[in-house]
Amino acid sequence: MSEAVVDDFYTARNLLYLGAYPQALSNLTHLRSNTAAWEFDVEKKSLQYRSYLGQGKHQQVLDEIPTTPSTPATLQALRHLTTFKYTAGDQRDAATAAITELISVPENLLSGTFVAIAAQVLALAQRHDEALSILAMHSNNLECSLMTTAILLSIDRVDLAQKTVARTRAWAEDAPLAQLAEAWTALHVGGQKYTEALYIFEELAQAAAVSTARIVCALAVCKMHLGLVTEAMAMLQDALERDQGDADVLANLVVCADLLALPWETKYHYLGLLREANPEHQFVVELDRKDKEFDVIAAKYL
Repeated sequence: MSEAVVDDFYTARNLLYLGAYPQALSNLTHLRSNTAAWEFDVEKKSLQYRSYLGQGKHQQVLDEIPTTPSTPATLQALRHLTTFKYTAGDQRDAATAAITELISVPENLLSGTFVAIAAQVLALAQRHDEALSILAMHSNNLECSLMTTAILLSIDRVDLAQKTVARTRAWAEDAPLAQLAEAWTALHVGGQKYTEALYIFEELAQAAAVSTARIVCALAVCKMHLGLVTEAMAMLQDALERDQGDADVLANLVVCADLLALPWETKYHYLGLLREANPEHQFVVELDRKDKEFDVIAAKYL
């Protein structure tokens, strides 16, 4: 991807990652390319379709991205990511196999956007080393740097995530995606870093002039860690009003309701909404795994 393309889509990309999907789509409609029209069009469509995904329109993405070999690799990767996230079993295996084939083509790896999307599929398939390997090819790409940080945090390598954030802030200090990576890492470090993460998320919301469900949810998580659970619950309910299908908001509502010792009907209401919104959400998967482990242990005493 050329630097011109990166500059053209800087605002839309920031809005996407901050969860401001309508604003990202609005920004994209006003963008026109003077050069590299094909490359520009692919990048624009990738951001457009990812904004659709953020709005829960995964079927629209699957319907609109062709399955033909002539479809650009970046859009193919996005289709496979959508398939992996919203299906199960054999279809996930097929999506992972397709991504493996796409990353075997050296030309495809020249695009930072393609790599960022393909790495997400590999990470979801628990192939973290491969994901980090291709992301390392674009260490000066903000999306790839953010994705590297996210994957390192997911495998509890907070030390390496901190190093990645430090390297990124050295050349992109004020970039929203660099700040986002720093805030995520601060949440994992904990302690005094919870307050630092809170300030970063507040700054991001103010700078972008948007207060999305994603940002409000992040602020609520900070509040929970700081012991301000009642404030966190109010913020999460506000976030839910902004986006009733946001799985992360619903997962944190379950946790917050438990911390506040709310009636079990409240907790199971939010859990039911979460299962409906995203049955493959990590919180749901882990909870089901723990339930099965409990049943196995309990059966020994029956």
